[in-house]
Amino acid sequence: MCQILLIDDMQPVRHAIAATLRKAGHDVVETDDGNKGLEIAAKRQFDLIITDIMMPASDGTDVVFALKSGGSGPKVVAMSGGGSGIPAQDALSLSASRADAVLKKPFTNEVLIETVSSLTSN
Repeated sequence: MCQILLIDDMQPVRHAIAATLRKAGHDVVETDDGNKGLEIAAKRQFDLIITDIMMPASDGTDVVFALKSGGSGPKVVAMSGGGSGIPAQDALSLSASRADAVLKKPFTNEVLIETVSSLTSN
């Protein structure tokens, strides 16, 4: 069982991902904003942080760079389905240089669980 922080501004998407992760036995903390996610991450230790890239207040690129700037810390998965005329691959490209994995939405539950397992298995 892993401690996972999930950051996504779209509630239905966030709840669906969280439900899949919980069903797989993980403990999931959810938030809808990058700034809130960073505040939570500063107060609690997580094995993995999964963040959407395109969010209105503070996007996932900021989250990825902030979490990875210290060198050590949790593994980070960046995910995006694109939006506002920006393809998902373009949205993920900047974060891909720092994130431990990227997921292009939509992805299957199997791909999600496989990605989490590959990053958190010791």
